[in-house]
Amino acid sequence: MGVRVDDRGAATVVTMGWTAKRNALGPDEAEALAQAVREAGERPGSVVVLTGEGAFCAGGDLPTIVEVTRTMSADEIRETVYGRFQAVVRALRDCPVPTIAAVDGPAVGLGLDLALACDTRFVGPGGWVQQGWARAGLVAGTGGVALLHRIRPGLLWSLLASQDRLGPGECVRLGLADPADGPALDAALARAEALARVPRDVLGHYAALDRSASWPVPEQFEFAASIQGGLIGSERFRAFADRMLARS
Repeated sequence: MGVRVDDRGAATVVTMGWTAKRNALGPDEAEALAQAVREAGERPGSVVVLTGEGAFCAGGDLPTIVEVTRTMSADEIRETVYGRFQAVVRALRDCPVPTIAAVDGPAVGLGLDLALACDTRFVGPGGWVQQGWARAGLVAGTGGVALLHRIRPGLLWSLLASQDRLGPGECVRLGLADPADGPALDAALARAEALARVPRDVLGHYAALDRSASWPVPEQFEFAASIQGGLIGSERFRAFADRMLARS
């Protein structure tokens, strides 16, 4: 249980292993994951692969978020909670080599944002993604609106309207993922081996150039966290959380 960092050929693989809660993340797990991504970037692999055991990431850990934020102000939620969630996105942005998301299970809300923060994505036969945030009366507090716009401008509105799960074929059709013949992790490892033909430092330069051309400005993340702080502290979200927790 927890997060693992393993060397797999040309790749360094970061695996979320909080399987009992389908890799739903609370602030502590987010902090551990950010540190794992930073550690992976310091290893000699040509690529960092982010994946999950079972689920990729089922979003935020609702019981923990409700408990932690119960007595917090909107500003405290923004700084203490979403500062730690966004640290994972920043770690992916600052990774010195290309990053690949290998989605072999659900990637919902926060999970989708983490996949979008990687340089590229594969979605395996058992994988799917879903916007998720809006159903809870929240915005994408880890920058998902801007990260999605970076990849497919305008797609946000159809995702909000439908709230559908997008499987591997749909993700490829929409340009959210590259095709994978089999498990996403296998495809990511094969991509890492192919990229390893390029010197590691040159790959890092390409990753930095690509991100500098398309990465959202910091104000986008600050704005999202600021909005989210108020929404999580609202009575509407508390009522939603109570309904969801009563079902579990």
